[in-house]
Amino acid sequence: MSRPGSVVTNTINHPLFDVNGEQYFVQELHWNGISGRSYDLVRHRDDAVMTEDESFDDYPTEEQIAAVLEDHGIDAEMETCKMCWKAILLDTAHRHDNGWVGACCWDERLRMTS
Repeated sequence: MSRPGSVVTNTINHPLFDVNGEQYFVQELHWNGISGRSYDLVRHRDDAVMTEDESFDDYPTEEQIAAVLEDHGIDAEMETCKMCWKAILLDTAHRHDNGWVGACCWDERLRMTS
């Protein structure tokens, strides 16, 4: 029998997103015998785990994703969502009026007014 938290029992690959023309996704790992989860940043092209040193305990923020990419020499430009003022990845942001809106606040109503 395995020690609790020592075996991955399920993985969930969250939606792909682009940064500088490369696709990435956050992979959610479920562990045996515990309710806690961990999250890794993965490059889609070759399934390289970018968070090889340490996984995140919670779904990573865009600032955390940018920091991991920058550790690998990848320039991940940041902007500020004009709706909620959170830091967002410029490559995943939507241009709206004279600013940027992140996935955090983007919806169909905004798409209709772009």
